[in-house]
Amino acid sequence: MTKKELIKFISGKATITEQKAILEWINKSDDNLKYYISLKNLWVYQTMPQTKASDEEILRASKIIAKERHRNHKRNYLKKIMPFSAAAIFLLLIFNIYLHFKNESNNREEYYERSISLAMLPSEAKQTMYTPNGVRGLIILPDSSRVWLNSASKITYPNKFVGSTREVEIAGEAYFNVKSDPSVPMIISTNRNFKIHVLGTKFTVRSYPDDKEAQTTLIDGIIKLVRKSPVTGRDVITEMKPSESFLIKDNAAPVLIKQADTSKQTAWRNGKLIFDATPMPEVIKKLERWHGTNFTIKDPGVLDFKFTANFRSESIIQIMEMLKFASLIDYSIDGNNVTLFKQGK
Repeated sequence: MTKKELIKFISGKATITEQKAILEWINKSDDNLKYYISLKNLWVYQTMPQTKASDEEILRASKIIAKERHRNHKRNYLKKIMPFSAAAIFLLLIFNIYLHFKNESNNREEYYERSISLAMLPSEAKQTMYTPNGVRGLIILPDSSRVWLNSASKITYPNKFVGSTREVEIAGEAYFNVKSDPSVPMIISTNRNFKIHVLGTKFTVRSYPDDKEAQTTLIDGIIKLVRKSPVTGRDVITEMKPSESFLIKDNAAPVLIKQADTSKQTAWRNGKLIFDATPMPEVIKKLERWHGTNFTIKDPGVLDFKFTANFRSESIIQIMEMLKFASLIDYSIDGNNVTLFKQGK
């Protein structure tokens, strides 16, 4: 660690990242600590005015020094420092808190960790998990909360939760079972225009970057959905109750559904694929994610159809046969690629 970097830290001009690195360096050895203390002593002496200490400064000094001196000697000790200059008093204080600096630096390090958001953490301090098309997975967060990821989903979280919040980022679809901790709420950021504030509850969130809408459905507990108003730019907070679902569309006003069918929103976690008069563009997206297939549309007319069916463990061929039977859509399969066209063409 260079002298210039340490002076920048001592003078309060270092960035949060620099502060954290310097604190780690100081705590590596006693020699580092001693060098830092000596450098800080010199800086204080050179920068403090050489004027006689005021009564307020002496009082402030006495409160700190009293912690390091026996009460029986406090009065005599204070008399001795009365004529000192302000710079000398503060220099003396630094030496008196020397033995406590390690504890102090640990506390400061924790403070800086609390000040760093998930986005600012270095890559080695956080985890990013991704489930590709055709794969679903279970993630256990550092606080023992559980998150089930649907296909084509990504979650980012710190190696450990430190501070007053538990920050998580999600893109795709997930089912959260959050461990209750009222003093440390979980804040889930999405790749869309909203966040979810949670104390301890069960809910789903769907926020795929290529979808035209995002949705959050509350299963149990209470959550707060926070989004930016496109008009005022201010936060709009919606407190949701169990069985409510909040739908956010790209080109329409958001909708709060009071009595949502939560079984449909959580079906994928139980291995079920449900279509209920679902437009074909959405059917295709879900099948691509569910089975890891690629679709090619030979006849755009097939996108006008809607599809209703429930599946669990059926293969893509079985699903396409059902689709063919229930509509005027035909198909062909070549490896992992599915081509759709109208029957008779």
